[in-house]
Amino acid sequence: MNSNDTVKRKWLTAATTFGAAALAFSAAAFAQTPSPSPSVSPSATGTASTTVVVTGTLTPVSTVTAGATGTSIATSGTAVATGTSVSGTAVATGTTGPTRVIPTIPVPTGVYSPGGTANFPFADRAFQSVWNRTDSVVKDGTVARTWFWGPGTNSVGLTEQYNQGVNKQRLVQYFDKSRMEINNANGDRSNAFFVTNGLLTVELISGFIQVGEADFTEYHPACIAMSGDFGDQSAPTYYDFQKVSNTQAGDHDATDRTNQNATDTIARGGAVGTDASKASVPGVKFAHYENKHNIPQVFWDFLNSKGPVRNDQGQVVSEQLITPWFFASGLPISEPYWAKATISGKLTDVLIQAYERRALTYVPTNPAGFQVEMANIGQHYFDWRYRNAGYCPAGVVVTPTPPVPAPTTVSGTPGTPSATGTPSGTGTPAATTTASASTTAVATGTAATTTPVATTTSSVGTPAATVTQDLTTKTATVGTATATANPAVTQLAK
Repeated sequence: MNSNDTVKRKWLTAATTFGAAALAFSAAAFAQTPSPSPSVSPSATGTASTTVVVTGTLTPVSTVTAGATGTSIATSGTAVATGTSVSGTAVATGTTGPTRVIPTIPVPTGVYSPGGTANFPFADRAFQSVWNRTDSVVKDGTVARTWFWGPGTNSVGLTEQYNQGVNKQRLVQYFDKSRMEINNANGDRSNAFFVTNGLLTVELISGFIQVGEADFTEYHPACIAMSGDFGDQSAPTYYDFQKVSNTQAGDHDATDRTNQNATDTIARGGAVGTDASKASVPGVKFAHYENKHNIPQVFWDFLNSKGPVRNDQGQVVSEQLITPWFFASGLPISEPYWAKATISGKLTDVLIQAYERRALTYVPTNPAGFQVEMANIGQHYFDWRYRNAGYCPAGVVVTPTPPVPAPTTVSGTPGTPSATGTPSGTGTPAATTTASASTTAVATGTAATTTPVATTTSSVGTPAATVTQDLTTKTATVGTATATANPAVTQLAK
């Protein structure tokens, strides 16, 4: 297959053009860390506007101490504490600005748990085969290298809309660094592309969710850091890459710069520049031009590297880790950019390049085997799609649909129960989750407490989920400020 003929503008096609070739790279993610448990210690100097988690109808109060759970972020003397266990966020601008509700859906740990250590069974033996080939040899200590998928599964098998799939659905399963998917359950299981992984980078950058081979539905771009520790405020976000990437939001092609060096920079907020000193960093000379973007040597070597893999007979052999080289990553959709990211608590230089299905990072100061890694895009995407994470300022408010576990965890033949147990991995595939839509009110020094605004109920473990919403207009009076929340809800196509 000639990649130049078949993969141009792949963000307009389904993952069917790429497949389940076995691939690899593994062991701790230095440039990305899993989502931590909620914690908070809000503090700031100067005039502090505190975001407070409240519930339902806001009532006037004269003196209340502001409090919240979440993460405190101080910028120029302004502290913003963001709640975590909420199903709605009301943001008041200034003292008289509007308030809006951002609905979220709490996802039970029996359905999703980041980090790959929850021991969810593989939703299909084909998923297990792909993971085994590259990451099982990392997990058992045979080789020390970065994870290709992650330590294990992050979710049960889920069904997501795919218009060309059986019953317009496809089976998917999430990992730290990707989402495996079977677009055609009745397809040829021996085909190298029976298992694919999604256009997660394209979707996060553009704000569109793929629901068919060339079908997308509008959601919202992701203001989530592409690299760095969880919640990092230094690294550029996926949305920051929108004006330098090829997505539904527009094309930003580059000329062939083979043998030149990667010295472009991008800052949080999207401002681009140049740092000539980066030309002396090893491995940054452009080695390949594909899809109207340049790939530096260090990424090109990574995508074509060889090493230990475990074949279907359980033997450890040395083979090319990714076949073809774009199977896991897809084609580049941006140039590589140097950025600053907080990694293990330290501000660090990192080279980031967006590909259709992954984001590659290069940290020259990391140990060998971990200098090039794939971002934890599987985590980022799940939080964005199902928890409404990554809202950008002034972003359009939409309501996510809850994740829908597959009817059964299958192994080989769709509909055949897995020998490893139930989709939840805990013995019970069915559960009921009720999420109360809360609000977060921004005020100066005061807060308010209210009653619930909306209820989202998802039937976990059944093929379908029922979402009941009653997001009505609420008026909040905080001190002397009055704000109105009238959440415009845009439901994803189902």
